Amino acid sequence: MARATPSSRSLPALAMDQLQKLGRDIAIARKRRRMSLSEMAERMMVNIKTVQRLEKGDPAVSIGIVATALWVLGMHRRIGDLVTPETDQIGLQEDIKRLPRDFRRSKKQADITDF
Repeated sequence: MARATPSSRSLPALAMDQLQKLGRDIAIARKRRRMSLSEMAERMMVNIKTVQRLEKGDPAVSIGIVATALWVLGMHRRIGDLVTPETDQIGLQEDIKRLPRDFRRSKKQADITDF
């Protein structure tokens, strides 16, 4: 692995586990396509060590490298859907918490909307 940075040293264990799973999944996708490490590296325009680090889940591998790997594997559309607002359950819960407890129309609103 690359030199540990403060941000990679403070990475939560769960996040590290997910990066390692992503790396394993990328390796499986590469192998299912019968692509060697050197072929993958050549298509990504990186060296083999970078692909190996990616497949091990090294947190120091840039998101650009991840995006390029997904593009080479034909899975690039998925990266844009990782954090879509429609699937952000925590954000939705926070929006619901911020709703007013009681809603009363002002007299001005009532005059406008009542016919």
